[in-house]
Amino acid sequence: MQPPLRIVLTPEQRAELDRRLRARTTERREYERLEMVRLVADGLTVPRAARALGRHHQTVRQAVKRFLADGFAGLADRPRAGRPPTAAAADLAALETRLVADAASGARTWTLGQAAGWLAEERRVAVSPGHLGELLKRRGFRRKRTKRSTAHKQGDRLRQAQAAADLAVWRFGGS
Repeated sequence: MQPPLRIVLTPEQRAELDRRLRARTTERREYERLEMVRLVADGLTVPRAARALGRHHQTVRQAVKRFLADGFAGLADRPRAGRPPTAAAADLAALETRLVADAASGARTWTLGQAAGWLAEERRVAVSPGHLGELLKRRGFRRKRTKRSTAHKQGDRLRQAQAAADLAVWRFGGS
């Protein structure tokens, strides 16, 4: 049997714990670990805290040990194994900036295939149009799908020619 784990928080640590629990920006898994630490700091044993939270006692024990070893920094998610993401947040932010600027100026609208092509050419990032759509959706970015014809621009011949040339340059699969 493992010895009981106890947490004694300083007033500063208690204030920080309460602040992190109230913050709306705290990630879900980190929030759950903060709750585990709070219950053990309030005097519950690890098994009782686990039962109160509906978790396995080893999960609570691991969170408490991480807190005792590294403080609040130990409760954040650690890097996960596997292939790193191909599109970094900076790449997606650059794409969003470009899409918003083009939409605001009325210069053009983009399909996901065209946006994926732009990322490949400008930022050297390989991502499929479908996955790019999922990434943008997760970030809360909204876009409109463009039409694949220039029939809606029949009144302006110059703009129609520019749109047709633009579509010819950016022929990609996808949406």
